[in-house]
Amino acid sequence: MNRLVIENSGTTGSIVLARDRSILVEKPFQGSAELASLADTTIKEIDRLDEIVVGIGPGSYTGLRVAVATALGMKLALGCRAFGCPSVLGYPEENYLVLGDARRGAFFLAEIRAGKLPALPRLIPRAELEAEIEKAGVKRIFATSPVAELPGGEVVLPHARYLLAREESYADLGEPIYLKEPHITKPN
Repeated sequence: MNRLVIENSGTTGSIVLARDRSILVEKPFQGSAELASLADTTIKEIDRLDEIVVGIGPGSYTGLRVAVATALGMKLALGCRAFGCPSVLGYPEENYLVLGDARRGAFFLAEIRAGKLPALPRLIPRAELEAEIEKAGVKRIFATSPVAELPGGEVVLPHARYLLAREESYADLGEPIYLKEPHITKPN
């Protein structure tokens, strides 16, 4: 089975083409504009594509939307299946926390246990971050951007390579994981 995995929740994205979990192509990309071109050249390495898996966040609103739209377009054009997988599973560990800047004085916090996401990421006010980290009791913490409250914390973005191994968390591709409702001005 040929599978294309796209992770585009951060400032740098990654794409992996695999046959039965063996990686054939693995490439980083910068920005959503590069994604479509890279996906096209990558799938030319194989005769047919069976599945596309997309990291669905949380993360960059634009990056996630572009990755989902690209996958849905490829699904229609190629007649393959498309799945979503939480981007926070895109790390090599089995038990860890992922922190990300959710803007407006908040972070998202995702707890990964035994390689699974038992509950959706939640928003944490900046003032409560240290207490929430301590309460989780997990030693490995990944941050998707620098966190002043976590001096020396690792800034590591999720990677398509690790989403490849999280098949038990694949679900039909729909909307990305949104942490809060978009701020939209509604007409009167």
